[in-house]
Amino acid sequence: MSIEPIFQSLLILMAVIWMVAVTLRKFGIPSIMGELAGGVIVGPAVLGWVQPNEIISVLAEMGIFFLMLHAGVETNAKEFFAALKRSYGVAVVGALVPFTVSFSIATLFGLATEQAVFVGLVMTGTAVVITIKILEDIGLQNARFARIIIASCMNDVLLTLVLFSMILGMLNGEAINMTEMATTLGKIIIFFGVTLVVGYFLYPLLRHPFRHREGKGFTFILVLGLGMGLFAEFIGLHMIFGAYMAGLFFDVEVADEKLIQMVRGRLYGIAYEFLGPIFFISLGFHITFDIFKGPEIWFMLALSIAVIIGQILSAGGMARRLALSWPEALSVGVGMCGRAEMSFILASLGLSMGLLDDKIFSVLIFAAFLLNMFTSVGLKGCAILLKKKNISV
Repeated sequence: MSIEPIFQSLLILMAVIWMVAVTLRKFGIPSIMGELAGGVIVGPAVLGWVQPNEIISVLAEMGIFFLMLHAGVETNAKEFFAALKRSYGVAVVGALVPFTVSFSIATLFGLATEQAVFVGLVMTGTAVVITIKILEDIGLQNARFARIIIASCMNDVLLTLVLFSMILGMLNGEAINMTEMATTLGKIIIFFGVTLVVGYFLYPLLRHPFRHREGKGFTFILVLGLGMGLFAEFIGLHMIFGAYMAGLFFDVEVADEKLIQMVRGRLYGIAYEFLGPIFFISLGFHITFDIFKGPEIWFMLALSIAVIIGQILSAGGMARRLALSWPEALSVGVGMCGRAEMSFILASLGLSMGLLDDKIFSVLIFAAFLLNMFTSVGLKGCAILLKKKNISV
């Protein structure tokens, strides 16, 4: 590939990012809405100015990495693990209900059992990265309910992986493989075990170089983030877990506060002003309007509406049991409606396995796009509601 088209595409993408930020900021609208729409407009679906290619895919993957790394640095480890423990119920119920309603809708539209199961799986994996970006856009990333959302989303993705491993044999026409499920659970335990050892034992050993601003903390975070991300990929998880956990323990207990602020600033610039937006724009490249020419449009709308209602009632209902106010519980339900990285990974696997055809794949991608737009608008509305009700977050 010639270098010139690559930079032309990058110029267009950066222009979209800048225009979205400048335009939507005036109206208090989360920038992710404009970035998703911008991807549809400049991508293959409308103007075709930017075509998906390997370079953009790499930049998008790096965007996911930096978004999660920055989110980890911004999160207090003790508060995260407390939220992780509290969010099990939210995650379990918030995963089972979307799977059930998605499976049911797919069956009603005539899909075979194996296809319907895969549709349910795709619509179960919540979007950690997108949710974090939206919460950052509206300034609620450190709210109590936001910690529940993020922890629940991460629990939900892990549950989706376990569920996928459990029924993978059935999808291949075999019996449910309990060995595969046990293996996946073992990998998750190993990953978090290694992560905790690194966080609680390795980080404190590096206090001396991190006592001042020149402690090369940014380089260290990149090294550890990449290392933990690759470790997560190696054992069969997604790199987002490694990136997030690598940043989680980099706090005032091991590093100078000025160094931490410098690291946060650099990560923010890369994650939210460069690579992160490229990831969100690239999601729009998967949109095709061909499904509007047939009955698939009704399948897509029914699927989107069912997931929204099921997710809000299930996750929001469980959040209410955690003694959150009803506006906070509603925010949890809305915040868990987004679908992105895990959904796209599973949809791609379904396509490669021959369980999904191009039309069903497009339905799932478009449904994920609508769910992401709803999450963005919905959380903005929840922020207004929380402020109106004078609820401290």
